[in-house]
Amino acid sequence: MVTISVPLILDMIAQEITMLFWNQAIEILRESIFAYAQACNGNLGAGILAVTFLARLALLPLGIRIARAAANQQRAMARLQPALDALRKTHNNDSKRLAEETSRLLAREGVSPFSFGGCVGSLAQIPVFVALYSSVRQAAALGGRFLWIRDLAKPDWPLAIAATIFTLFATATGGAAPSQNRALMLSISAAVTLAVLSKMAAGVGLYWALSSLFGTVQGWAVQRGSRSVAA
Repeated sequence: MVTISVPLILDMIAQEITMLFWNQAIEILRESIFAYAQACNGNLGAGILAVTFLARLALLPLGIRIARAAANQQRAMARLQPALDALRKTHNNDSKRLAEETSRLLAREGVSPFSFGGCVGSLAQIPVFVALYSSVRQAAALGGRFLWIRDLAKPDWPLAIAATIFTLFATATGGAAPSQNRALMLSISAAVTLAVLSKMAAGVGLYWALSSLFGTVQGWAVQRGSRSVAA
């Protein structure tokens, strides 16, 4: 006789419910793409852009808030860097004392070494991005013309290049990397983006390009806020 424990049964039920909700979320986004495409004379590319635009617009305030929190965290740590370096020199041979003094310094200055809220917010966005990407990929498989693109189900080099440029702008305005690493980071980002999009459906390229434009807007908003604070 085979016995199955109650926790195992509950775990199986939870997994089924999770998959059900996940599949429904992708289905809703995919059907939304088709609905907007139908409203645009059956243009699937327009449907992909419409749903991507609305989804990214809804997430933009949260993205800006998270990016600003990360920028504030970086500025605070940069301000304390001389004091942290001094502590490392003073307690170089006593790691426990160094950790205690570092924690005391950060607590006194009201700075947290980790941005918990930013991490939670970033993680909360990941399922939305993945579901949106999955729905776009499934919809793009149907193909169709859009602007100069002959088939949305096949790769398109001009679109891949344009999306790569938009990704470079988004990365550059993000400002997360130190200045000495920026050129390397931009080069790697461009090479990876172009290599990936050159093999993916053009419909996914539309999603990627528009998402990168929103990333650029987000980075610009954060930089503008940083300059206002500095002034």
